[in-house]
Amino acid sequence: MGCPIEFVISQGACVVQCPTLYKLKVVEGVSSCVVESPSGENIVKFGLTSVAPLGGMGPTGARRGTSYVNWSDDFKNAYNDFTRDHALANSILGRTTAQDQLFTALQTAENARDTAPDAYQAARTAYYTLVNGSNAPAWVEQEKARIANVEAQPIVNGYVARYNDIQAKKNQQQSTIEVVDGVRDKILTVKDDLVFSVSTFQKQIDDIKNQINKNKVKQSQTIAATSSWVDTFLNWVIALVTLIAIVILGRRFMTKSGPPPTIEEVEAKARFIRAQAMLRNANTRGPRGWLY
Repeated sequence: MGCPIEFVISQGACVVQCPTLYKLKVVEGVSSCVVESPSGENIVKFGLTSVAPLGGMGPTGARRGTSYVNWSDDFKNAYNDFTRDHALANSILGRTTAQDQLFTALQTAENARDTAPDAYQAARTAYYTLVNGSNAPAWVEQEKARIANVEAQPIVNGYVARYNDIQAKKNQQQSTIEVVDGVRDKILTVKDDLVFSVSTFQKQIDDIKNQINKNKVKQSQTIAATSSWVDTFLNWVIALVTLIAIVILGRRFMTKSGPPPTIEEVEAKARFIRAQAMLRNANTRGPRGWLY
């Protein structure tokens, strides 16, 4: 029993040898070329056409160890099926590999989404465009709507919130300015009232001072007039007393025996009496010429 050099024995039949990256594996009873993931899952596979091995020479005279082109048409058809299925599997494998790579890039971009949102969106678009294949244009339109509703809206809401916050602060500041202006106006009003009150009070004080000064002048004039009248009266009283004393002394001396008093004695006696009168006059006055 033998097979062409491109074939191997699997389940007692000749099948084309699996190429690099693929492993010969029986899947559901069919010999297949399979690419497995590190966890053992089948990523891509395709079945192989089995051909019964031949003993001795091939139908065309080919011997074992030669290419299938020298063997029967069954081997040629089996190899053509392998070539077709292998190309399709490679296409799927390439797409799967690219998809894995794009998915890995998407995960990486998603981890840095906050710092690089544009890179994340580009990775997302590339991955889902490959996944959706012919439906990619429809998915792109859906993605645009999603971005507008899900991702762009929070940004818009953020700007609206910031605007509202700024507007609220502006209104608050305006209210504060109005309060300050009101307080300032009240302060200025109080200041004006205080200045007016101080001016009025000062005028009243000045009027009182003037009235006091006028009263002092009148009192001084009254005191001066009273003092002048009292002095005049006392002077007349002293003069009258002096005359009376002279007359009395003269009569007394005349009635007595002996020589009459001399002029010097009379004048000395009169001065003594006058001094007594002046002393009594001084005792009737208070300080600064006031009468008790």
